[in-house]
Amino acid sequence: MKIGFFKLDEQSNEMTGKIVTRTMRFPYLVLRRPDDRRSDNAPVFEIFEPTGDGDEAQVGVVWERQMKERNEVFLSGMIDDPSFREPLPIALFGDELQGFDVQWRREREREPQSFAGNGGGFGQQRRTGGGQRQSGGGFGGGSTAGTNGEYVDAGRSLDGEVPF
Repeated sequence: MKIGFFKLDEQSNEMTGKIVTRTMRFPYLVLRRPDDRRSDNAPVFEIFEPTGDGDEAQVGVVWERQMKERNEVFLSGMIDDPSFREPLPIALFGDELQGFDVQWRREREREPQSFAGNGGGFGQQRRTGGGQRQSGGGFGGGSTAGTNGEYVDAGRSLDGEVPF
């Protein structure tokens, strides 16, 4: 999902852009190569946000990455701040001349989780006085998602449940 862009600002001769999500707004950002990149593992760009008093706060970094299946390079990094619950992972596709599109994608679980019991794993289990486990909560119905995430009707139609 595209959440922003960076392009060359010919007046300042810097890469400027923005990142906007539903709850996060960075209307003016600067993408800049570090002055003293000391190792090949160091970020290739740093991301700064100008502050109201003329300073800049570093809010992100990106590294060069190689695509697994193609011989193409992209930038991968994060936007972060001590006030965030967790960093925002980003990827930049493009180049310095044409500009970069900023993309975000939710991390997928690497291995499917298995849940014990018939409740889908969302209930709680607690031990009774005799040491036996007792389930509480959860749901008794089956999943409406197939193995690839597709909708499996499970005997009912969503037409009456979806308001549009």
